[in-house]
Amino acid sequence: PVPLSSQKHPKLDLRPAPIKHIPSNNTPHHTPSPAKHSSSTSSHSSHSHSKTSSPALPSDHHHHLRPSSYNDGLAPPPEGASTIKRGLHHLVQLAKFYYRGVKLVISRQKEVSHIRARISAGGAPLSRYENRFILTQKNDVSKVVPFVLIALIAEEIIPLIVVFAPSALPSTCILPSQRATIRQKRVEKIVASTKNNRTLFAQLKSLEKPPGHLSLEYLRTPGASAAVCDLLSLSTFGGNALRIRRISRHLQTVAADDKLILQDNLKLSEEELDDALFERGFTSTNLSLDAKEATLQRWLRYVEGPNTEHPISRRLSLLLVRH
Repeated sequence: PVPLSSQKHPKLDLRPAPIKHIPSNNTPHHTPSPAKHSSSTSSHSSHSHSKTSSPALPSDHHHHLRPSSYNDGLAPPPEGASTIKRGLHHLVQLAKFYYRGVKLVISRQKEVSHIRARISAGGAPLSRYENRFILTQKNDVSKVVPFVLIALIAEEIIPLIVVFAPSALPSTCILPSQRATIRQKRVEKIVASTKNNRTLFAQLKSLEKPPGHLSLEYLRTPGASAAVCDLLSLSTFGGNALRIRRISRHLQTVAADDKLILQDNLKLSEEELDDALFERGFTSTNLSLDAKEATLQRWLRYVEGPNTEHPISRRLSLLLVRH
């Protein structure tokens, strides 16, 4: 009989050869386009998807619009490490993670400057991708200094901030697990506000003038501004005036986003749909992709209907009518 070792050698020698050719011969639909054909492929792609991609921001920059995309988690501690070494390893990994997050915020400012310079010079108009990028960067810049101070002085309270004040964290300094916690808290707030404020929302709807428009002034009704803040995942800190201002700014941002989605005729990815629905007070839990798209399209049809000269009051009305 032939020894087992002699049977194994040919397999080991032959193994690399088929692996190189299997993707191109047997499963061509999984093979990425070769680099040498990238120019022809990209020209075809840009033509067929000209309405669904950013006209100015390169595709390889779109990862900046999803601040968590570069966060691959923390490296695990070495095997057999003691409790003390595991703790130190975790602290070092967190420090590296936060350092990379802060560094990314600083480096992105150059891209924002390039976008604004291009628009000022009469270049391609602002796309939705770029607009969201600039808004994210603006929010992150305002949070970097307080976050760095907290990380240096009392790093152990950051998990508490994630639970009770997630809006205080730069988007680049949130761990994937923390991001999931924040999203779940948002869902819980939306569901609770919808369930507990049905009577209040019906009362507010009865105050519309003209129909389909609700003035922000009516949010001074006791409990109204806090309930709407919960729907929009906004902080409820402060009095009515501060909360109403917060709601107004958020709905202005949503109105601009609605315009850009329609302008670019975008087909959003599922992740982008989830974010868009959350920003408009919807929960996307247990919804299929088609249902998410249909929900967003209903919103867009409503806000782009007749009498849209008052975008804030119209969106405030829509926010309540579906509840």
